Amino acid sequence: MDAPDPMRTRLPQLGALRVFESAARHGSLTRAAEELHVTHGAVSKQIKNLEADLGAALFVRRNRGVFLTERGRALAARLRGIFGDLEDALADFRAGEPRQPLVVSCEPTLCLKFLIPSLGAFLQDTGIEVRVLAAGGRIDFRRDHVDLAIRRNDFAIDGTLHARVICDEAMGPVCSPEALPRFEADPGRFHLPALHTRSRPDAWAAWTRLNRPAIACTADMTYEHFYLAIEAALAGQGVALASIHMVGRDLAAGRLCGPCGFRPDGTQYVALSAHPIDRDERASRFVAWLSARMNATLATVMPPNAESRVADAQPAKGHAIGATG
Repeated sequence: MDAPDPMRTRLPQLGALRVFESAARHGSLTRAAEELHVTHGAVSKQIKNLEADLGAALFVRRNRGVFLTERGRALAARLRGIFGDLEDALADFRAGEPRQPLVVSCEPTLCLKFLIPSLGAFLQDTGIEVRVLAAGGRIDFRRDHVDLAIRRNDFAIDGTLHARVICDEAMGPVCSPEALPRFEADPGRFHLPALHTRSRPDAWAAWTRLNRPAIACTADMTYEHFYLAIEAALAGQGVALASIHMVGRDLAAGRLCGPCGFRPDGTQYVALSAHPIDRDERASRFVAWLSARMNATLATVMPPNAESRVADAQPAKGHAIGATG
């Protein structure tokens, strides 16, 4: 067996080569330090050690700047291709790993009544698995290990987050089919209690404030969550002011009636992320799919020329949006 070539076994440290390639590409030690998140001094020291290891100057230092030598320029060109190949090899390796599920935090009632029943179709269409967490309000993406959060923009959204408007919210009173004849016989009056929720306590007040059709009920009942108020309406216990996105399936199946229709309340559903949504194919495809489905649901109860704020509310790419309405 041939003896190992000592010149091939005494390779410089990979980190030093990476620092040199970055400095050569930028023509600046300062910009290399910024790219690699180290200090200018650390970059300078790595390059000096590399030059000592190779026994040749890689940069000429003059007029407070650095300039590649001929040998340095040739080495930088080779290293640029080598590091590119290394990045490609690692990307190919990672692509062979099982795809991680997309973790989505979603407002609980929207999660139960709209998202979960639809996820099978998304998996079948895209092959992307989604793991859903039911939660509302503000979110700590790092603590909760969440990729996306689906929220209604009725609170001030952290300006550091990336946001995409999904769809308008539209609200309307719903009741059981058994309660509908009495309402039709006495328009504007339900002979049942109005069902309120602590999770959206201003829903009925907003309906009145936006000059929606006047509705009179016999009493007021309050439930802890939106889902419970909808279940009470299904059971004929009252009239709930509900989101079309949460009751669309029940309306289509004839389990609920919406005698006054559904109207926008001035808010929108948005997708929030700690990172640009377009950079994650799973997140980008999920948001596009969810937006298409929710807007299709909205179109079933609102004519094409109905009032909508989605066009006005669409945030610039990569920027967060604040609360409205």
